[in-house]
Amino acid sequence: QAEEEAARLASLPAWRRDIMKKKLDEEKKEEERQQMEKESEEKSELERLRTLGYDETKLAPWQRQIILKKGDIAKQ
Repeated sequence: QAEEEAARLASLPAWRRDIMKKKLDEEKKEEERQQMEKESEEKSELERLRTLGYDETKLAPWQRQIILKKGDIAKQ
């Protein structure tokens, strides 16, 4: 993927290349930010499961969702 980007950028004029580089950098930063948000959300969910007294390794994904929803309803 990096080679493809380099090949595309090499064929562009310098001013256009700068604009494309900035755009690609912004996209990468956005993807990294989303990944970090996802990881932090997963960590908080696992922490909530542990505080409720469940072992997350023994739960199926659908069970996790139900337990977390019940916890949210109980908090409200």
